[in-house]
Amino acid sequence: MARILVADDAPAVLDVLDDILTLEGHQVLRATSGQEALRKFEDSPPDLAVVDIMMPDMDGLVVLDAIRRASAELPVILITGLVGDSLAKKVAHHKAVSFFEKGSGLDRFIELVNETLGRKAEA
Repeated sequence: MARILVADDAPAVLDVLDDILTLEGHQVLRATSGQEALRKFEDSPPDLAVVDIMMPDMDGLVVLDAIRRASAELPVILITGLVGDSLAKKVAHHKAVSFFEKGSGLDRFIELVNETLGRKAEA
């Protein structure tokens, strides 16, 4: 179906997201750091990027900014513990950004991925 870049420094989270997306028929490009995510983004541009905000080498907002310099339209889902007003304001100028709050459930995650990919297909 779609090629999805997933960047998260927590191996357990990365494994779960990889498994669920693969079961849905997607090809998953795994990255355990922001720098690795950007290398994979450049080597094999995905249809969607799923990026954890809190990573030790480079936070997800820096990764988002770098992705946006290369592709203004690529849909990005930012993974966070809590979506607050300050976070929403920081990314308000970017198009095609969604949030997934950790603990919202894998069904909600898949729903968000499908909605996001559906919006991309309609554009």
